[in-house]
Amino acid sequence: LSCFAVAFGGVTDHMAQARPPQILEVSRDYLKPDAVAANRKLERRAEDLCRTLGFTHPYLTIESVSGPAEMWYLNGFDSEAEVEKLRREYQQNTKLLAALDDITRQKVPLKRLESTDEFVNYRPDLSRGDPWIIGRGQFFVIVLFDGDPPMNGTVFEMKGGSRMLVRTTQTSSEARDLAASAGSTARVFRSYFYFRPRGMWR
Repeated sequence: LSCFAVAFGGVTDHMAQARPPQILEVSRDYLKPDAVAANRKLERRAEDLCRTLGFTHPYLTIESVSGPAEMWYLNGFDSEAEVEKLRREYQQNTKLLAALDDITRQKVPLKRLESTDEFVNYRPDLSRGDPWIIGRGQFFVIVLFDGDPPMNGTVFEMKGGSRMLVRTTQTSSEARDLAASAGSTARVFRSYFYFRPRGMWR
């Protein structure tokens, strides 16, 4: 769920905005085709809970444009220590924890598969072109691949050695064209919302 499964850290320091996250948490909800609207409503409720119950870290939610209905929650970290620190802070926020547990239960009948959550590591040596910064970009081309990147983008390595490339565009047509050129594992997503706590610098 957004505030916990992906929203541990996001952007915790404005200086970190100049580079991709060293560690990216990728959580995915695999939705039934007729459950998209209901899931959006629950995510907006989760966003409101995060804001009113004191969750202090930004996170990005993206929604599939091509392929099966999915909603992904992306959150970045500079180190493993940051992950652990923010996990402890979340566990101590018992009111938010209870409220989001209730939303999690409401989401169960909306899914066609169990949600997944994994951490991937930034690979600057494989990344090319403009770096992806969390919170920027309207449309996303995400490619899962092995070996060399199929196009320019920001690359993260997954457990087991598979890789994920992220590239942003400002239009859906550009994203679709890039995805078509990148192969069958490329997907197009759009930004759904970028959660920024009150008082965040940008």
